[in-house]
Amino acid sequence: MGRSSSVSRLSRVSRILGVAAATAAAVALYVALFATPAEAAMGEYIRILYVHVGAAWTTYLSFGVTALAAVAFLWRRTVGWDQLAAASAEVGLVLASLTLMSGMIWGRAAQGWWWRWDDLRLTLTLLLWFIYAAYLILRQYTTGERRATLSAVLAVAAVPTMVLNHFAVVLFQAYHPQPIVARPEGPAMAAEFLVALLLSVVAYTLLYAWLVTERMQLSLDRGKLALMAAARRG
Repeated sequence: MGRSSSVSRLSRVSRILGVAAATAAAVALYVALFATPAEAAMGEYIRILYVHVGAAWTTYLSFGVTALAAVAFLWRRTVGWDQLAAASAEVGLVLASLTLMSGMIWGRAAQGWWWRWDDLRLTLTLLLWFIYAAYLILRQYTTGERRATLSAVLAVAAVPTMVLNHFAVVLFQAYHPQPIVARPEGPAMAAEFLVALLLSVVAYTLLYAWLVTERMQLSLDRGKLALMAAARRG
């Protein structure tokens, strides 16, 4: 009964998040493409930022949730925390891929290059991608509590890389643009561009939450089917 109730409750939450994510994405897309003008210096390329910044923010969110869930698992040894960590990591790897690809397109359009190894933000983002790709590969070749423990340790070990990546453009000279929103003196962009950027972040966040709940629901459904199969065999 408890597992069935959890699946039903998660399903309701997922439906609500799905509607909210679709609505926010439609609004953000309309504003980004039609309701904001080209920027004076960057022209139409400003629209790449609406994709890139939202993806980058939710990449941090995804891997941050994975790390927190990993710590919770190591502390409580509860399967649900491991499932949350894995679900968030899967979504995070997709978002990290989108972050890298949109960043490369931006770099090519704005500065004429696809990649620079001497830009620490780019290099560390790629390193994070490889760490979490390894995290998911590890989960394919281990099982049970061993899988949960080893992947949790790897997720926690990735935290310093995340922190350094976040502060890389402030601490080190880089080709990556300096922060334009989260600045002590306030955002360095006009209000219409800031609104479009924030709408994009909201849409990405809701999409992340919906995908994670869908993935968690899938894990619960698989567990339910495994129990039913075991009962039939017994």
